[in-house]
Amino acid sequence: MDLNNMDYYEKLKLAKDPNTHKDTLRDLAKGDEGGVMYYVARNPQSSSKLLVSILENEKYNKIPRLAVIRALYHNPKLPYIAKVIIETLFGDML
Repeated sequence: MDLNNMDYYEKLKLAKDPNTHKDTLRDLAKGDEGGVMYYVARNPQSSSKLLVSILENEKYNKIPRLAVIRALYHNPKLPYIAKVIIETLFGDML
C-alpha cells in the first residue's frame, strides 16, 4: 500500500478502520497529520510500542494536540507507565 499516493481523507479512513494492519498504522503515524494521528492513537490495532512512540512525539510538540493525548490515554493498549506520564505532563488537558 503506497500511502504517498493517498490523500488526507483516504489516510483518515485507514486510520479509523479497526481492521487496518498494525504496520500500516505505524506508517500512517509517520505522516504526523493531526486527524490521522488521533485515529491511529484510538485504533485497537495500534501496538503499545506505536502508542508510546506517538506519546514521545507529542511530548516534544510545542503545542501538544489535546485530542491525540486523550486518545492515547484511553487506549487500553497504552502501558500503565505511559498513562502516568500523561497524567503528570498533561493532567490538566484530560
